Amino acid sequence: MSRKVQAVAVPEGGFRRIAVLRLSSLGDVVLTLPVVHALRAAYPTAELDYWVKEEFADLVAHDPAITHVRELERDARKVEDLVSMSAELEKHDLIVDLHASSRTRLLTFRQRGVVLRTDSRRLQRARWIHARWTHPQPLPHVTERYAATLAPIGVPVNQAPRVSVRPVTEAWAQAERDSLAPAGVCVALAPGAAHETKRWPEERWCALEAALAGLGVGRMIIGTAAERRALPRLDAQVSASGGAKWYTESIERAAALLGVCTVAVTHDSGLMHLAAARGRPVVALFGSTSPVLGFRPVGEHHTVICRELACQPCTLHGRKACPLGHFRCMTTIEPAEVLAAVQARLSSAVQG
Repeated sequence: MSRKVQAVAVPEGGFRRIAVLRLSSLGDVVLTLPVVHALRAAYPTAELDYWVKEEFADLVAHDPAITHVRELERDARKVEDLVSMSAELEKHDLIVDLHASSRTRLLTFRQRGVVLRTDSRRLQRARWIHARWTHPQPLPHVTERYAATLAPIGVPVNQAPRVSVRPVTEAWAQAERDSLAPAGVCVALAPGAAHETKRWPEERWCALEAALAGLGVGRMIIGTAAERRALPRLDAQVSASGGAKWYTESIERAAALLGVCTVAVTHDSGLMHLAAARGRPVVALFGSTSPVLGFRPVGEHHTVICRELACQPCTLHGRKACPLGHFRCMTTIEPAEVLAAVQARLSSAVQG
């Protein structure tokens, strides 16, 4: 259903101080960047501030379109903290809330400037999870929803997400890639995810890593230190293998590594969106979630493996365990199928 757009008056000369709010998480922040870049193109002389939790600030800190990153510190997120912070937004004549959470609503409450807020589509997402028998339509991609937020001021959003890193970090990542894969073919494996029902079983990752080693392909395993500890068999296998290395780096370094790999294999996770935003083809494994919710990797050169079971999606973000006890959305995905998808993407990348 089309939604009526209420036009907003743009000041003569355009907006001068713009704030974009998306506090978390990694993938969601990545997907806001087309809006950021469209605003910069429309208002090239404006001051553009990005508000985000400090743990994700590294993701946008080096974007040339952003003037300043306003970090929300971990110990300053109580109601009284947000009320105090909201005073900083009084000087902005345009505030774009791409989170639409209770925190961002509090930050933007009674601001004098124009406030544009994204439509979260919560009811439509809940319908997919709790009322699939009503045959809902797939949701538009999140980037489309974010882009629609700027419709009242007539700013078009046409680009895909792109994440910037510093040249020194690019050079570091290139050297790491060359040390693992002198021939230049390297696959990034991202075996982590915030929720257990979004994770492919560890033995499948081990089988895939071993198969790639047999093909002589370099392997970068990228994740957090906690994710590495949670996968001891894969950790030991990688440590004992040549041409492979675990990386538990900053977001900027992870982005740089993904930018120099040939193909990335991920779950439905923030690193899936980060790899796509670094211009890499992705093989994405969806478990308890589904692309119908609007979170598939952006672009045409990706492979999404999702069983689309009758019980899928059973959640928006993920669960501790399969509510039906079988976890077939992930256990029926075999390493050979993923390997074939990776090889197809490698072949396309080489030919390209």
